[in-house]
Order: sequence, then structure tokens, then C-alpha cells
Amino acid sequence: MRTQRTADMASGVFLAALGLVSLFASLNIAGVTGEHLHPRTLPYFLSLVIMVAGLALFWGGWRYRGEEKPVDWPGREGWKRILIALVTMTAYLLLIETLGFTLTSFIMLAFLIWYLGHYHPLFIILFSLVTAVIIYFLFIQFLGLSFPTGPFGW
Repeated sequence: MRTQRTADMASGVFLAALGLVSLFASLNIAGVTGEHLHPRTLPYFLSLVIMVAGLALFWGGWRYRGEEKPVDWPGREGWKRILIALVTMTAYLLLIETLGFTLTSFIMLAFLIWYLGHYHPLFIILFSLVTAVIIYFLFIQFLGLSFPTGPFGW
């Protein structure tokens, strides 16, 4: 992939295919009696989001007719960022049972925004906190999904 346009198109196809495979896989999730929502609801929704995002990325790349932007990616810095993001997601999965869904999400999001975006610390904390509160109320309180709550009960 030598240009941003081809990178966007290839990434979009990959994400759309991943979303489609995940969508079909989520249809095979069996229901459980007594649950507020069917267990496939969240995976189905996230699969749709991934698929639509991939299609949008592909479409944007396909429609782009401006000056070709050469891409030297992933270079050394790109691979470093990918590796750190993967290690962060692995740590997220390892800590979610111990610290809980909400707190672990807050920590992961704050770290990734800081590392990848270099924003002001106040913005990072506020954005991560708002996201954690939304996660808590949307998934745990409103939808009644059972995620690990950690030592603080949230």
C-alpha cells in the first residue's frame, strides 16, 4: 500500500469482512432464559458497527480524488504504536476480572489517549471518566448486562 487511498480501501475491506464474519458468528449465540437482553445483542451490534465503519472507510478511499498521499506505513514508529496498543488490550483483558469492566475501561482509554494522542491531561481524565460513567450506566444499569464489577462494585 503506497498511498493513503489504497490503505483506506484495503483496511475498509478488511474491517467490513471482519464485521460480516462476526455478525454471522453472533447469530449462533444461544439465548438464556431470564436475561433482559439476548446474549447476542452486544456482539451483533458491535459487528454491525465494525462492518459499517469498514464500508465507510472503503467508500471514503474509493471516492477520494485529490492529490495522492504517499504512506510509509507501518514504519518503525507505526509498529511500535501497534504493539503498545495490542499489549494494552491484552492487559485490559487480564485486568477486567480483577478491577472490573468500568475501571479497567477508564484506565485503558486514558492510557491510549495519552499515548496515541498526546492531549492535555485534564481532557484525558474527563473524557475517560465520562466514557466510564456511560459504560456503567448504559451496559450495567440500563441494559442489565453482567460484567465484572471489581473491588468497588462498579
